[in-house]
Amino acid sequence: MDRTRPRVIYLISIIPFILNDFSRVYASSYSQWVLVDYACRLAVLGFVAVMVGRRSLAPGDLFLSFKGKGALAYWTLLLAAMSYGYHLASGPWLAPLDGVWSVSTVAYDRGSALFALDMTLGLGLVAVSEEIVFRGLALSTLKTFTRNPVVILLASSLVFALIHWSTGLGNILDSFAYGLLFMAVTLRTGSIVPATVIHYCLDFYLLART
Repeated sequence: MDRTRPRVIYLISIIPFILNDFSRVYASSYSQWVLVDYACRLAVLGFVAVMVGRRSLAPGDLFLSFKGKGALAYWTLLLAAMSYGYHLASGPWLAPLDGVWSVSTVAYDRGSALFALDMTLGLGLVAVSEEIVFRGLALSTLKTFTRNPVVILLASSLVFALIHWSTGLGNILDSFAYGLLFMAVTLRTGSIVPATVIHYCLDFYLLART
């Protein structure tokens, strides 16, 4: 496969995520923001699916499979423990950064019928779309530049953090840290499955308690 092909596909795939954050700034309502967010994510997943269908990407480039149920359970639980441990440890020093540099103007409307959908299918869409692009596709792309795991960890996590640019410094740093954890497990297992499961569970936990 042409080494430049996954690079171009990765670049095209991350642009909607970066632009999507403008909906958090300019949307006039929670429902408008959610619908724009869903549309962007579905568009990216559709684009990636077309690239796989046209064989511009191989299914293996997305690291979707996982061999061994025991190993899957082990790495998923380990990632859960690491993520929750980081959450507990980082809370005190990230709390003062809440709202710093934040330009987001849309808040979750817990009274909306859309909120229940957002807490279930919506968060699932978030986890699947972001893990496919920012772990699976990112790993395939970065491997065309380097095999150094430290470079892969830092570069992928930086990009992942930057797509959350509108949500403030605290959340950007959080996203970078979780990106490191998720990519570390993806590198170790060769699969985005543990990261996808924990990404969903983490987002559900954080949204439910705020």
